[in-house]
Amino acid sequence: MVIGLAVHRPLSRVPENTLKFVVGLMLTSFGIFWTGEGLGAEWPGADLSLLGIFAVMALASWAILQAARRGRATASQGAAE
Repeated sequence: MVIGLAVHRPLSRVPENTLKFVVGLMLTSFGIFWTGEGLGAEWPGADLSLLGIFAVMALASWAILQAARRGRATASQGAAE
């Protein structure tokens, strides 16, 4: 409860979509890690591999997001012509 009170004000300044994006990345990263654990995978670095999974997921998601934004901008320019 104390942590919740401490982080409430700073987190309320973070845009909602950004917060959802990061939470989604975290859930996906944990899901990949736990799926691997369940299948018997040996992760290099054990639990620290979660950071690597998160980084790969963040980079891939960011690249997809940027490509989608470029595609939308290109489509809207084509519709205006």
